[in-house]
Amino acid sequence: MPNIFLYQILNYYTSREDLDPGFLILDNSANQRPDWYEYWPIRRFLLNERLDEDSFYGFLSPKFKHKTNMSASAAQEFVRQQLDTADVVLLSQSVHLPAYYSNIFQYGEAAHPGLINIATQFFQRIGSPTNLQTLITTSRNEVYSNFFIAKPRFWRAWFDISERLFKMAETSTDPLNAELCRNTAYRKRRNVQMKIFLMERIATWLIVRDPQFVVRARDPFIARSRIYKLPGAIVCDALKIAYLESGKLEYRDTFELFSRFGRLLSWQIRVGAFLGIRPITACLDTLSSSWKKAGQMPPGTK
Repeated sequence: MPNIFLYQILNYYTSREDLDPGFLILDNSANQRPDWYEYWPIRRFLLNERLDEDSFYGFLSPKFKHKTNMSASAAQEFVRQQLDTADVVLLSQSVHLPAYYSNIFQYGEAAHPGLINIATQFFQRIGSPTNLQTLITTSRNEVYSNFFIAKPRFWRAWFDISERLFKMAETSTDPLNAELCRNTAYRKRRNVQMKIFLMERIATWLIVRDPQFVVRARDPFIARSRIYKLPGAIVCDALKIAYLESGKLEYRDTFELFSRFGRLLSWQIRVGAFLGIRPITACLDTLSSSWKKAGQMPPGTK
């Protein structure tokens, strides 16, 4: 049976006691390159360690449990269930926000203006031009914050693309350097460079473009808070999946319409929950239970 090596990154702001003891530790406490965040320790690992071709590897944030409510044992068990069929296993946090966008680059554009232009230039530069206006991603292939577990062949493909981005961002004379190293807003701060938000989307981009990789995704419709946003997100995600599987424009157009009224729908659901309207409260109670159970048993796959 293949081995599963799940590492949790020890950052300078995290103590060892705060990490889940069920994970291996990837030490980044020296914080040598804070501008690269978690890519720096992952990069060092992939450059220096020999990987077993049949095993699965993952490098998870110290905030993994906070964002997914999955313990190390629950994550291990979910990955173990996919060993015979998958090359990549996605353990995404809730997608109740990005589901309203056609793809994760458009969602990123909303939070970090200019990201689509930078990403478009980057993919052209590496010889893989991608129309990020028409690209569609769903809960079946989206992943954030490096919350994916994969075999070495996927990590090699991911690392090859990531290193090209790394080289451009590290070369001051590169035409894309200034844009990649430009600061953007992130959680009320403006000290995170655009390269990070492009980097964390490479895995999704690679999965969408390369069908050779078999992907299994944990059900991502869980949320610690703002449960009222989930119903609309589920509908939007289902419409995108239906369009990709059938090619029917009705699904695409309905998604475009529905996604534009996402905030209004969420507000109506929130008010309905406050008023105690039973169909709404019953739905939200069911969705809330998914979060509560997430760390105890493996949710279903997509």
